[in-house]
Amino acid sequence: MGGRLEHNHTNDDAADILAIQTAIDMGVTHFDTAEVYAAGYAEELLGRAIKKYNRSKLFITSKAKPINFKHDDLINSCKQSLQRVGTDYFDLYLLHHYSASIPLAETIGALDELVRQGLIRNIGVSNFTKEHLADTQNLTKNKIVCDQVHLSLEFREPEVTGLLKYCQNNDVFLVAWRPTGKGKLAKDAPPIVQEMCKRYQKTPTQIAINWLISQDHVVTLSKTTNIAHLKENLGAIGWEMAIEDIELLQKEYPNQKDVSDTVKLG
Repeated sequence: MGGRLEHNHTNDDAADILAIQTAIDMGVTHFDTAEVYAAGYAEELLGRAIKKYNRSKLFITSKAKPINFKHDDLINSCKQSLQRVGTDYFDLYLLHHYSASIPLAETIGALDELVRQGLIRNIGVSNFTKEHLADTQNLTKNKIVCDQVHLSLEFREPEVTGLLKYCQNNDVFLVAWRPTGKGKLAKDAPPIVQEMCKRYQKTPTQIAINWLISQDHVVTLSKTTNIAHLKENLGAIGWEMAIEDIELLQKEYPNQKDVSDTVKLG
């Protein structure tokens, strides 16, 4: 929202704000943003959208970019993000990607300090391998609650690398981003998904999201400013897919990729 890596000054801010507010009115409580999205403007839009709502009823996540992983930089980065969103705390704050150039212990020390100050309530990571996730947990007494990564019917890097199993075995949530391939699945669903659509009377998008959240310790994120798409996404919850169908999709979905085409685990 608000642009990609830079602020898009022709962005339809009103539509973005309406989408967020409609989501809240429909029962959505978790909103994910990052300082890198639209150079911070996405955080501002989120802040404007949630201003009239009870903050304590919402769960807000933001993320710090690796260039800001030094101790003081991370503290300042978080405070700036909080200011843009207009909130006193983040429910969850993530390291957006692993950095080999800044000592992990220094970065984790800053996250622990943010917890002590009450500026963040939970710590997580994004796009971390299972090895770096384990290293992160070993450096803090605070629980690393999640790893936000690319996982979908098509892209299976967390599966093939053992990250998903690690998360399930260590009570860490795997938060799957881009669950439907930016709408690709809706436009060109393979026969196995079409079969599931008929069986459950659901759309390809709903099948893909439900398949993800049916798995232990997996939740998902989806981004849309289209109200119809929002309603469709929410139609992925409130029903259960049979275990044999979950396993069938896991094994037989065609052309599975072992590595993300967007952000590889690091």
